[in-house]
Amino acid sequence: MANAISEDAQIHISVAFLIKAMVGVAVVTGSWYQAQMKFAEHERKIEDLQNKVTVLTASVEGMESQHIQKLEEENKTLMQKLGLKRK
Repeated sequence: MANAISEDAQIHISVAFLIKAMVGVAVVTGSWYQAQMKFAEHERKIEDLQNKVTVLTASVEGMESQHIQKLEEENKTLMQKLGLKRK
């Protein structure tokens, strides 16, 4: 046990190294939070786009049903003009 650490051993940390370590930790932490904010922003945009697509789909379905009804009415009137009655 000749290599054991003695009680009066001192650890010297350079102030410059300590400041560099603190700056490094701050940069990593800041980058992580910035990435999390970007992910949250992208998620919000995706949800907004999904809502818009849902609204547009419902709108198109309504327009299609109105167009189909118009075509059916037009078909009935044309068949009546031809003398064919459709029930």
